[in-house]
Amino acid sequence: MATEPKTIGVFAGLLTSKGKLRLQRRTEKGSIAPGKTFKGDWELSGGRVKETDLRETLTLEVLKKELIREVKEELGILIEVSSNFSIYRAVYEDPEKGICDWAFMIPIYPAYWNDNAKAKRETIDVNPDELRELANRPKGDQLVSGWGKRMCRMSLGAFYSFDIISREKVKEMLEEVKSDWRETEYFEDAERALAQFRRELGLE
Repeated sequence: MATEPKTIGVFAGLLTSKGKLRLQRRTEKGSIAPGKTFKGDWELSGGRVKETDLRETLTLEVLKKELIREVKEELGILIEVSSNFSIYRAVYEDPEKGICDWAFMIPIYPAYWNDNAKAKRETIDVNPDELRELANRPKGDQLVSGWGKRMCRMSLGAFYSFDIISREKVKEMLEEVKSDWRETEYFEDAERALAQFRRELGLE
């Protein structure tokens, strides 16, 4: 049986009409990792899911609702979520501190949001190569946690779900940082994946 998450987050892979991924500059000091702050770094829009009942949280309905709320709160932008989409799940565990956090990335394709809308926060649009460069910048101006970490993998997962042209390149980048990402983190059918997670946790 899978380790039950203590917290769940949901993040938007906001893909632009130019095939780039939109990131926002982090304003919060807090972090799921004790003693760490990522203020000033770049991240996907999103945050912690408010619903605490895992049976409810691990459903498309709740994750979509929470994602729409988070993006509206953080960027002031309205998004829609397509009916069929892939999902990327990246897990962070620290057993000594009792932490098990699941972060989900849901890709938002250009047809489901207005990438010309004015955002409440500072944003940046990147392609996969620019994402790597961003991840290797100094703390305070880098992709949250740096290259290969959760935010990086979820961001690459957004590109993989959308950009067929550069998919092979993105696949190589993901394999560079997590060789088993295709089996453990990326799921083509979000609804089927969430049902699988609920079964693994003994919720069904």
